[in-house]
Amino acid sequence: MSIALLTSPHYLLHDFQGHPENAARLKVIEAALDRSGMRERLVQLTPTPATVEQITAVHTSEYVEGLERAMMQAPGYVDMAPTYIVPESFDTAVLAAGGAIRAVDAVLDGEANAAFALIRPPGHHAVPDGAMGFCLFNNLAIAARHAQARGIARVLIVDFDVHHGNGTQDAFYADPSVLFISTHQYGAGFYPGTGAASETGIGAGKGFTLNVPLPSGAGDAAFERIAAEIIAPAADRFNPNLLLISAGFDAHWSDPLASLQLSHTGYGKLMRALVALAAKHCAGKIVLTLEGGYNPGALADGVLTVLRVLLDDENLPDLIGPAPHSEPDVQGVIKRVKDIHDLKNP
Repeated sequence: MSIALLTSPHYLLHDFQGHPENAARLKVIEAALDRSGMRERLVQLTPTPATVEQITAVHTSEYVEGLERAMMQAPGYVDMAPTYIVPESFDTAVLAAGGAIRAVDAVLDGEANAAFALIRPPGHHAVPDGAMGFCLFNNLAIAARHAQARGIARVLIVDFDVHHGNGTQDAFYADPSVLFISTHQYGAGFYPGTGAASETGIGAGKGFTLNVPLPSGAGDAAFERIAAEIIAPAADRFNPNLLLISAGFDAHWSDPLASLQLSHTGYGKLMRALVALAAKHCAGKIVLTLEGGYNPGALADGVLTVLRVLLDDENLPDLIGPAPHSEPDVQGVIKRVKDIHDLKNP
């Protein structure tokens, strides 16, 4: 199975000293790829910038034009998350969206079976008319619309970042051609405050947004059940033609910005379940884009774990180890989501 990797040194130009979403995140991943010998096992592809037409398939032209003008006032902030900009941020964000598009093209054109776009700034909080949560353009949503423009009828998006992918949800909330599934920490004061199980879509899109809001401390056992009891039956019913994944690694137990408890062993099991779904429904076609993850070591090892699963490695080392605390009972959450979406037991 050939796996494509897309990244660019230009992604390092969007950087703000002291901010958790900084260029060092990508540097540590790049170093881990070299140190592990992983890079030599992958098909190296170069991203190209997205076009205005591709970006405005998701975002309003007023927002795109306003963000470009804002570069004249950079550095600064464009929302209260805080989401920063520097003079290079607009061009970097356009290239990030282009990286996600290039990854989709690589998979659809048979250059690779799957592709991981190591792009930044991240994207899943960016709403159609604005920046949000460290995100400028919604890279994966733009990639999904590009796939549909190429004839893909049904797109499954799975977001396992610890924060709810509110921007992606907003982009497809009324659209039955995209099934959006988000697993995320949820509770009073936790960012962005959206993603309740009751948020299921509107109009023709009713039932095509599936949120799994998790309590602090949920980890490997919870995600194993979610994959089997929620994601798999929802995917079976939807029968997607392409699987897109918002790959955030801030659900790891060591991440400083959240308090879920996935280990790399848990990430590996989750990714194996997603690979099986793609093999069943999408001829194995998977595209991942990098989202969050703010413990450098956990972030780098998480990316390596996902790539090893895509390469079908048997050995998935977990150098950081299991979570230090026991998990809460998530039976109530799982039952509520299954009842709302009429999902049967496997």
